Amino acid sequence: MAIYRSNDPTTFDDVDGIVIDETAPPPNIRGVSSNVALLVGQFERGPGASVQEPGSTGNFNQLYGLGLTSGRKAAINKRWGRLKIVRVTAAAAVKATLQVDTKVTFTAKYTGAYGNNITVTTEAVTGGTKYTIADTNANATIPAETYVSAIGDITASTFAGSRLVDVVVDDAGSGEPAAAGPTNLATGADGTVADTDYETALLAASSEGEANFVFLDSYNSIRNGYLETHAGDTQDRMVVLAGPASQTVAAAVTDVGNYRDTDGRIIYTYPYLQYSFAGAAEFLPAAAQVASVLSQTSPHLDPAFAGNAGFSTGVEALEAQLTRADYITLKDAGIAAWENDKDVGFKLKSGIVTQILNSSKVMIFRRRMADYLTNSAARFLKNYQNNVNSKQNRQEVAGAFYEFIGSQERLGILPGDTEVNGGAAKLVDTESLNTDADIAAGFFKILWRQRIWSSMRFIVLQAEIGESVVVTEA
Repeated sequence: MAIYRSNDPTTFDDVDGIVIDETAPPPNIRGVSSNVALLVGQFERGPGASVQEPGSTGNFNQLYGLGLTSGRKAAINKRWGRLKIVRVTAAAAVKATLQVDTKVTFTAKYTGAYGNNITVTTEAVTGGTKYTIADTNANATIPAETYVSAIGDITASTFAGSRLVDVVVDDAGSGEPAAAGPTNLATGADGTVADTDYETALLAASSEGEANFVFLDSYNSIRNGYLETHAGDTQDRMVVLAGPASQTVAAAVTDVGNYRDTDGRIIYTYPYLQYSFAGAAEFLPAAAQVASVLSQTSPHLDPAFAGNAGFSTGVEALEAQLTRADYITLKDAGIAAWENDKDVGFKLKSGIVTQILNSSKVMIFRRRMADYLTNSAARFLKNYQNNVNSKQNRQEVAGAFYEFIGSQERLGILPGDTEVNGGAAKLVDTESLNTDADIAAGFFKILWRQRIWSSMRFIVLQAEIGESVVVTEA
């Protein structure tokens, strides 16, 4: 007799026999990524308006080139946890092309004048034609490519592996292309990048879970506004802003007032930081350095932690020399300012967001932890979408929450109950909010109260030192 498999209990007694009701253990909550930085910037080549994650320096160089564009400067001289990139291209940018002997058209993979220095060489070989495609730019990173097609057998798939060009066979039946020396592709153009091109690039990065923090290579008030809108539209990431170069403290305080939100997703950085490129010093927005630090640290850590100075070894100087009074002014305005501590190094003075109205939402790590915890839980809850709203299922959810919280406590990401005087550090309640009416209406409500670590922002050493001091036991 055949064995019948089913998870439907109404079929178990349909007929005499063996029924296997196989189920898996309840799912667990797994922490989502919290270290993904996304750079929106200009590069000499690379795919436009699409999210890419190079994954290594070698892949980054091959994809986006070695030219010292503003995007490359924002990415190099820093360490990254995970870095994604969206290349900004001008709406009028054009790919370089070359038609060989009216038979085959070669088009540069990516828009821009960079493609004008890609060459194609054709030569007759026994039984067919050999094509050599070479990047002759000074910063070339992709070696020359060679392809051979048999007589009368050239197709676009012949060049499918090319990292330099796309190919269209215009007239496959008219014989082989004539032999020709290296010939450049032509008419490629960069165009002029407009602010709206940054808006287009940001839209390409709008998918849920694409990044944890987004920053640009170049800033102005319009682009800052796009970032603010991006944070409000996506609701699952932070954005890092910056003012213009040579900005005064007063100007920064005035400008940051244009970028407030209620969720604490906006970071405004100040001042510009100095780096060296090819032996020349240059001041750049501090936004990239903030993103670098965040991408390498756990969400529970204050990015202003002194130990994070080790992630900013490429920084050489601050554009503005700030006083204690300046730092107080900047902190009160919601600006994450940088300092050069002679004992520690370059680091954030205050790891804060632009939201200053709600005192419980001013810290960068508070926003990061809230996103990390709720996004992790929400992804897990997809397993229960439209499931039976039973007490057993609700208890399974509560158990998964407590197991996840326990794992985070063991990792040191969350405080345990011993850190709380007169109470507990967490509460997961899957019952009290669920009335019969709510359950009947299809609701499953979960109350999660969670304490997170605070930051030692203001360390006070109370010292009494003098010749007349006498210490006695109480």
